[in-house]
Amino acid sequence: MLKIIIIFNLLGCLFSLIVYWCNACGLIYMLSISRLKKFLGEQSRNYRVLLVRGVAASFLDQLTQNFSNLYIVELGASPVELGGIRAIGSAVSALFSIPAGWLSDVYSVKRILIVGMLIQILSIAFFAFAQNWLWIVVAVILQTLTMTLVWRIQNIIIANSLSDRDRATGYGLRTTLMQLFSVTAPTIGGFLVYLFGGISVEGIRPLYYIQLVGIIIVSIYVAFSLEDIRFSAEMGARRILAGFREVFSVGRGLKRFAFIQALGSITWGMSMPFPFVYAVEFKGADSLTIGYMGTCQTLISMLLALPLGRLADSRGRKFTIYLTRPFFYGSFLLLVLAPPSNPYVLLLAWALRGVMMGSNAWMTMSMELVPPEYRGRWTGVTSLLQNLTRVPAMLIGGYLYQDVDPNLVFIIPIIIDLFIRMPILKTVPETLKK
Repeated sequence: MLKIIIIFNLLGCLFSLIVYWCNACGLIYMLSISRLKKFLGEQSRNYRVLLVRGVAASFLDQLTQNFSNLYIVELGASPVELGGIRAIGSAVSALFSIPAGWLSDVYSVKRILIVGMLIQILSIAFFAFAQNWLWIVVAVILQTLTMTLVWRIQNIIIANSLSDRDRATGYGLRTTLMQLFSVTAPTIGGFLVYLFGGISVEGIRPLYYIQLVGIIIVSIYVAFSLEDIRFSAEMGARRILAGFREVFSVGRGLKRFAFIQALGSITWGMSMPFPFVYAVEFKGADSLTIGYMGTCQTLISMLLALPLGRLADSRGRKFTIYLTRPFFYGSFLLLVLAPPSNPYVLLLAWALRGVMMGSNAWMTMSMELVPPEYRGRWTGVTSLLQNLTRVPAMLIGGYLYQDVDPNLVFIIPIIIDLFIRMPILKTVPETLKK
């Protein structure tokens, strides 16, 4: 009887979310469909293709994202091993950051993107068919390579496809549509996990089967629809090294911004593997709560993406970053302070997290710091620094979580971000050209 009640309650929540989704779509249609069509009509084909890919890939990613680290733990990994798995992925990504960044500036971006999508398919397949946590080592390495290639190439194409006056808005629109269509994905994921047996290997595995089929379909669409882009930089090992040194001379504050990015990998890397593991082990969260947390984050992020994008285009990138930062701190503090078996505090924590995740000001600022022809190499340099610092951060995070105090993996990142990163960011020039 209890299971029946839970299922009916969950179906009621899902129905409410679907109604909300339909109402949101209707609201967008009634109030701004003409402006939306006008904006999209002014953008390139590549922006629209990647918009479609972003919407589909976001839904599939949100379906599994909250359960990935729980899945690794259920496959037998300890917190230290979990941190080690993520650290290995970052180390491999660091090795490919510079070559991938250079190739983005000198080679066919479409072909690089296709290679990245093929690697993504392999990564999901290793997750889907994993027999123990050692399989996940390969899956995470491939997943990290996917981020190095697909994520970077998409951002370069989108940045080059949008004008200065529309760039933050374009990013914000993409984020809004991605999250509008994926707002129910975490809850659907939690519901499916519950139906297949709860937080366990066999309960989570079907999510990866669904993700695998979906990513194959959307990758075929992108491969046949995307128009190619080539830049005209020179190749050669000596020229590559000279080119990356040259990156730091084409803009102001680049070294400081790269340092801030590297420190950011410490704050994210130390905590990234553990929030949902922590919520299950110490706060009594079940699969439904984990799903609802993801939906709360996506919902708030979706509602704020366009307003925050317009704010970044009018008041400035740094202004928007500073405005949303306290919500990041509040999300971690609420996670730590939440009483056991009280899911509402966890939902509020992830709603606060959604405020910061709704802003694309950081990415917009990073792309605008350098000219278009240097964006591949610039992201290569920053990715290298980020991945190098993320490796020890994840290992330290695993050690702190398992052997010292799990709360520290959420408190230390707040201290680093608040007292080191944000003051340094103040010295970097604003990139919005008013």
